[in-house]
Amino acid sequence: MLPKFAYAGALLLGAITSQVFSIYLMPMTRGATVFLPTAGVMLCFAIFTVLISRLLMSGFQLVIIVPLVAAGVPLGGILVGILAYGEAASLAKVGALLIACALIGAASIL
Repeated sequence: MLPKFAYAGALLLGAITSQVFSIYLMPMTRGATVFLPTAGVMLCFAIFTVLISRLLMSGFQLVIIVPLVAAGVPLGGILVGILAYGEAASLAKVGALLIACALIGAASIL
């Protein structure tokens, strides 16, 4: 059973990472007018789609996958904004997002 969950964890982490990397590339596209970053964003979305579809084919349900992705991508996006682009994130904003992620996780268990 552990290998199945390790496989699923790797797919989920890869899917979230591909979405976060697309967030990193977005400003570089300059409104989808610069080819390489735009192609990179599209490739990231394609990778995300393939990885999520593999998760679904391996037996995991959307009611588990979607909340995890919905929590992971915004956290990763804020991290990208802070670390890569020097954006400010208040403690209140990060705290509110963490609480929202916890609520999403709790709701998926119900």
